Amino acid sequence: MTTQSLSYYIWPGQVHFGFGAVELVGREAKALAAGHVFVIADPGVVAAGLTEPVTASLKAAGLGYDLYDRVVPNPDTESVDAAVIAFKESKADCVVAIGGGSGLDTAKGVRLAAGGGGKIAEYALMLGKKTRPPGRQMVPMIAVPTTAGTGAEVTPWAVITELSRKLKMGVGGAFLVPTIAVIDPELMLTLPPFLTAATGMDALTHCIEAYVSTNDNPALDPMILHGIELIGRSLRVAVAQKKNREARREMALAAMIGGIGISSKWLGACHSLAHQLSSFADVQHGVANAIMLPHQMAYSMVGALERYARVGEALGAPAAGSVRQRAERAVEAVRELNVDVGLPTRLRDVGVTEEMIKGMAYNAYKIDLNWWTNPRTVSEAVMEQLYREAF
Repeated sequence: MTTQSLSYYIWPGQVHFGFGAVELVGREAKALAAGHVFVIADPGVVAAGLTEPVTASLKAAGLGYDLYDRVVPNPDTESVDAAVIAFKESKADCVVAIGGGSGLDTAKGVRLAAGGGGKIAEYALMLGKKTRPPGRQMVPMIAVPTTAGTGAEVTPWAVITELSRKLKMGVGGAFLVPTIAVIDPELMLTLPPFLTAATGMDALTHCIEAYVSTNDNPALDPMILHGIELIGRSLRVAVAQKKNREARREMALAAMIGGIGISSKWLGACHSLAHQLSSFADVQHGVANAIMLPHQMAYSMVGALERYARVGEALGAPAAGSVRQRAERAVEAVRELNVDVGLPTRLRDVGVTEEMIKGMAYNAYKIDLNWWTNPRTVSEAVMEQLYREAF
């Protein structure tokens, strides 16, 4: 048997999904033998009152907690290292993370560095670099997402920015999948339209890049296509009617599917490109993906025409015509969705300057690993070309 015929799957641990699931947090923390809980959230999540049902559930279970609310957008090594210190001072034995990707990634970083020692940068997954091994005594983690985007509640990685090099680094591995995910669409009903759109396009990017990935994980393909279909029919509704419960439920499910998909199938060149936009120009991650995805799809299409054709059909594009025509409709369907949900479509409109392009292209190809499973080979010159097309 050759290695090409092998599939490798990373599945999430326990997942509670549905309206009212947040009430289970205290019970599940207690079942994990928690004595004191370190709750991690960003200031916006706290101000919106989204930590309250979590802390109420912990209190009902008789558990004490410390609330750490100094999570920053696009978490960096300094902010994660500061959170690790606070966690150790709390003497907690369980982490509960509430929020979007930033809060959940910060919590994963805390769990990893507190369990293994050292600084979070020592765990970065970099080409040719030996990383510090995970600690044997990592505390359990319960992830409670408040956005339908990153799927971080079921993935094995965190993405942390090293500010000095304007570099987004991945940390983690199968060992870092949250112990329990509690996915409650109720917590997403107040998410404003812009963040609904941006996080939704992040989820769509996960699903599309996973579906066309060169990794062979056939058990996941029907599920990922279903995730694309959910987003195609529900993201516009969730943006237009933020309290539409069915649209929120379907987007939360699609984000979870995207997280499961990328955990095994990995991603593609769009994420390599998008990460640099966040580290160089502080572009919100979902927006960065939304801008680059149609360009990456148009370039990559010839490497997976049949799969891109199915993506188009899942997004509601007509199933008639040649396979190439159907694949091209997938690209157009993504462009239309971006416009319909009100996201910017050009890099120049989100603070990117032409002077940044070469440095971003270098990092996207030489340092970021996500393009490895892109369906069409890329190069530094291709990365620069795609940035210029999007500019």
